Amino acid sequence: MKKILVRVLNAIHVALVWAASALIVGMVVIISANVFLRFAFNTGIIWSEEVALLFIVWFVFISFGLGVRQRLHITLSILPKGRIPKWLDAALDFLGEIVMLIVGAVMVVYGGKLVGFTMRSIMPATGWPAGIMYLALPFAGVSIVVESLMHLLRFDGKDAALDAYLSGEGPAAEVFGGDNA
Repeated sequence: MKKILVRVLNAIHVALVWAASALIVGMVVIISANVFLRFAFNTGIIWSEEVALLFIVWFVFISFGLGVRQRLHITLSILPKGRIPKWLDAALDFLGEIVMLIVGAVMVVYGGKLVGFTMRSIMPATGWPAGIMYLALPFAGVSIVVESLMHLLRFDGKDAALDAYLSGEGPAAEVFGGDNA
């Protein structure tokens, strides 16, 4: 059961990495095309700013969840590693994960409320509900909660194949074939 869950989480993680990559590339393409059209033809894409903003918001919030999994968030080291007892180091790590879990839960609850309020607003250029942009907040909150729980339960979802894939050392097929779960 653990292997299946690890593989599912790894597949979701890789899909989120690809989605974040696609969003940032899409944003660059849209903005570049709009700049080119403005300078070359004195016209532009009406919806480019809204869609580019939507892409960057989703990119940032997806990246939050990815960063929690890989522990890329900002940390403050007041006490040097190796000079404090291991139990205190473990307790501080546990406290940090609890804080991340609470932050994720707050993002889910209040992000959901924000989405509910803004779904009735319409973005002017695209005509889409503004809540689509803010839906990234509870989405990232769920991702953060799941990753924090995995860290807390010492069930990080780490897999040698995923690590090889993310570091660029292995083909994508290895993500699903690792046995180090």
